[in-house]
Amino acid sequence: MNRNISVAYALVLAAACLSSSALAADLPKSGTYAAHYGWTFSGQVQELGANRTVYAGVVAGVIFNDAGKGFLHKARVDCTLMNDVNQGRANANGTCVVTDAEGDKAFLEWKCTGAMPACPGDERWVGGTGKYKGMSGTSKFQGNFIGATGAGWSDWSGEYKLP
Repeated sequence: MNRNISVAYALVLAAACLSSSALAADLPKSGTYAAHYGWTFSGQVQELGANRTVYAGVVAGVIFNDAGKGFLHKARVDCTLMNDVNQGRANANGTCVVTDAEGDKAFLEWKCTGAMPACPGDERWVGGTGKYKGMSGTSKFQGNFIGATGAGWSDWSGEYKLP
């Protein structure tokens, strides 16, 4: 009985290793993508008078590639956020760590400005770990806030390159 369990465990482990290698091999060295992710904000909010609010924290959620598969589909996204909203206009920036199902991470920097509740801007891929090591590229995005709920979504589209 113990031998059967050991064999089953070895087969499961081998299948996991093979599928992880296949996933890395399936990622093209460059490409374009369109994706969206829903997020929630956690952090600090400072009211600086009647018309100015500063937000500092993290917006965390899950990203979905619009194609339903491929680059970063169903990956976790954790973005730092520093957003100074003055006279109804957002001026925000931060960084993101995008972690896929295999634990590999992609890093990016972002910034946006715009009239609330939207903030259109630019992103720049600045490396990563595992299959994303050395990644570069640029993207456009728009962050959208759902009123004062602390939640929202972002639409991303752009290109990436791997070494």
